[in-house]
Amino acid sequence: MTAPLSETTWSKPRDARLAFYHPNSAGAGAAVQVEPRVNRVGTERYNCFFLEMALQKSSSGQREGKKTPATFDWDHKLTVKLGFMDLCEMLLVLEGRSDKIGGVRNGLFHQNGASCTIITLQKAEKGGYFLGLSKKSSESGPVVKISLLLNEAEALGLRCIFQSGLFFITFHAHLAMFQPGVPPN
Repeated sequence: MTAPLSETTWSKPRDARLAFYHPNSAGAGAAVQVEPRVNRVGTERYNCFFLEMALQKSSSGQREGKKTPATFDWDHKLTVKLGFMDLCEMLLVLEGRSDKIGGVRNGLFHQNGASCTIITLQKAEKGGYFLGLSKKSSESGPVVKISLLLNEAEALGLRCIFQSGLFFITFHAHLAMFQPGVPPN
């Protein structure tokens, strides 16, 4: 029998991220992480998903006779918050109902202060799904772009996570009934 969820256990979903790493020998790969932020207490109560992408920092190799993995530059990652409609747009593509998110707009636009982030997701001609983030911090600043190709299995997993997550980010107030000793909102 497992122990019931405690407040400490419930409020630590940060340790659970879905990540896909796509390094290459040229050092030009990328990685993506998806993290649910559901029913958090205090200032971290977002009820959404965060999508982060980072460029490859180093290639895998050999050091002192041991294989070293490729690394990714998470210090300079691009991050976007995905709400209900963002997830629905992405699911249209991942379920084969649309070729790309945003329709004729060629992506989903997120404005945050002086920066603009564009999320792209589209079915690739040779299989898989092209996922990308681009961000421009100011009118005169450079555009930073990170993208990768998700294979069919990765896209299936992402689709299932997003489908399940829609309930939790929408009806998060009802989740308190599953926590012993925590009254509903």
